[in-house]
Amino acid sequence: MTTHFTRRNFLTTTTAAAAAGLMSVPNIFGDETQRRFSIGICDWDLRLSGNPKAFALAKELGYDGVEVSYQPEGEWSLSQSKNRPLFLEEAAKQNVKISSLAMGLLNARPLSFTPEAAEWVADCIETLAEMKIKTVLLAFFGNDKIKGNAEARNAVIEKLKVLAPKAEKNGVVLGFESWLNAKEHLAVLEAVGSPALKVYYDEQNMLTMNYPIYEDLETLLKEKAVCRIHVKENSFRLGDGLVDFKRIRDILVKYGYKDWVVAESGVKGDWKESLAANAEFLKQTFTL
Repeated sequence: MTTHFTRRNFLTTTTAAAAAGLMSVPNIFGDETQRRFSIGICDWDLRLSGNPKAFALAKELGYDGVEVSYQPEGEWSLSQSKNRPLFLEEAAKQNVKISSLAMGLLNARPLSFTPEAAEWVADCIETLAEMKIKTVLLAFFGNDKIKGNAEARNAVIEKLKVLAPKAEKNGVVLGFESWLNAKEHLAVLEAVGSPALKVYYDEQNMLTMNYPIYEDLETLLKEKAVCRIHVKENSFRLGDGLVDFKRIRDILVKYGYKDWVVAESGVKGDWKESLAANAEFLKQTFTL
């Protein structure tokens, strides 16, 4: 069994205001300034998908940023230009960043065979550029049928060949998250052939598939193929399950990763108390 750190192994430390990438935090043991990764949370975990109220709750629970759901329709849809300033203004008011956008709707309406899905992604790319957000998560779970389905995977690759240059032109990144292993992810990236397409790595999803999560993460980082990290535990709070998050942190540091670490799930018992505990654990664990 792997020995790993839990939140019980750490002392509570004071943290600073949010900033993109690595941020400075006061060092309670001396005058030197520590650095830590910025910690985000998915808005669906806050039960406020695609809602600007997520920023206030994220602040209350101790997070630096929110991964905001992009939805092509609805009251707060970011496809409507009028709504984009509302999210930016609320984020600034709460001093909480927008770490990224996420297109979780692709789980139900896959890019591979949903006619309008490519148009949604194209619009999201424009939204990212206008809002000055770097990354969007493209989800390939649920009905995506990419894992083990060459026809669907090839259809996705052909659509990404059209979308990735648009993302590249706008200076944004498409984060590809799926059930594929490291080798399969790299094959998709190579087939598309654009630096604007990278892997959004979720260690729990890979663990569910019985992949060697630490080795695969190193493989992808060596190839500079990772744009963002999800940290997650199924049925446990972060740090109480099977994942060695300190080891994850050390691998990120080893390969010079300086982007966000975004929490997803990790709930046991009261959901708000769980998410607050997760924020504290991640701030302590991902401090250098």
